[in-house]
Amino acid sequence: MPQLPAQPRTDSGHRYLRPQDLRRLRHLFFAPRRPVEGRYAGRHASTQRGHSVEFNDYRPYVPGDEISDIDWKVYGRSDRLFIKLFEHQADMSVHLLIDASASMAYRGLDYKPADTPLSAESWLSQLPRVRTRRRATADPLANPSKYDYACLLAAAIAFLLLRQQDKAGLTIAQTGLARFIPSQGSFTHLRQLLRTMEHTQPAGEANLAQALEQLARRAGRRSVLILFSDLYEPREPILRALAAFAHRGNQAIVFHVLHADEFHLPDLPQAMFIDSETGQRLRLNVAELRRTYQERLKQHLARWSAALLARGIDHNVVSTATPYARVLERYLFRPARMR
Repeated sequence: MPQLPAQPRTDSGHRYLRPQDLRRLRHLFFAPRRPVEGRYAGRHASTQRGHSVEFNDYRPYVPGDEISDIDWKVYGRSDRLFIKLFEHQADMSVHLLIDASASMAYRGLDYKPADTPLSAESWLSQLPRVRTRRRATADPLANPSKYDYACLLAAAIAFLLLRQQDKAGLTIAQTGLARFIPSQGSFTHLRQLLRTMEHTQPAGEANLAQALEQLARRAGRRSVLILFSDLYEPREPILRALAAFAHRGNQAIVFHVLHADEFHLPDLPQAMFIDSETGQRLRLNVAELRRTYQERLKQHLARWSAALLARGIDHNVVSTATPYARVLERYLFRPARMR
C-alpha cells in the first residue's frame, strides 16, 4: 500500500465532513474495481501500454505497434510476435454525481423540521386521525435525508481521493446537470465541493439521463463516475446514458440510496402517500399494501442490479439507517469480483 501524506487540516464547520468523520476515515484507501487509465503521477494500476518496472501481460502484435515492444525471446520460441504490456501507475479522476431531486429530501415519517410542514418533506404522511409521532433533533445528520446521506458518502470519498493525491469533481443532477465542478486535487477544491453540497436544496426532478449525457461530454475519457441516487426515474434512459459514459473508456459505480421507510413501510394502519415531485396524493391501507409493496420493491431492485451488473457497473443498495462509514468500509474491503 502506498505511503499517504499526512492528514491535512480541514474546516470543522462543514456539514458533511466533520472532525469525527475524518478520524473514522483515516485508515481507508479508495480504489476502483478495474485498472485506471490516466497519467503517471498516482498510485493506481493502469493497463496503458508503456515501459515500467513491473511486467503485466502479453498480447499479439498488430501492424502499427512499436517494433521495440516485441518480445523477441517469445518469438524465438514460438515463431509468433507478441507485444509486452507493462503496469504503471496512474492518477484517478472521479466525478461524484448526486441526485438532488425532491424525493431525495425524504428523511423519515417521524422527522419534522421546526419550520417545515410534514407534507413538504415526505412521500408518506399519516392520516389526521392517526396520532403523529414526530422527532425533533438538534443534529439533522442524526436522522439524514437521502440527499444528506448521499452527500456524506460523496464527501468521504472526495476526502479519501484528495488525501491519496487523486482528483474529485462534483455534479448536481436537478432538472439535468444543474452544477458541474471539474475534478481537481487540492483541499481548497474540496471545500468548494462541500459548500456546493451544503447550499443545494433537493427539489423538482433530477432527470438523471440528461445529467449523465451532459457530464459525459464534459468529463473526458478514462475517469470514474460515482452516482448517488434513489433511482426513481425510468430505467432505460439512465442505462443508455451510463452505457454512453462507459463507451468513452470510463467506469461507473452506483450507490442506490433508500430510506429505511422505503425498505419496510412504517407500522401504520393507514397513510397518505404523496408524490414529492408532483404533489399527487393516494390514500391507502398500509397493512394490506405491505406484502405487495415489499415484493415489488424486491423486483425493482433486482432489475436495477441485473441491468447494471450486466453492463459492468457496480450496484450498491444502501439504507440511510446504516452508518455511512460502515457502507464505505464494506464497499472498499469487498473483493472486486463480488461488487
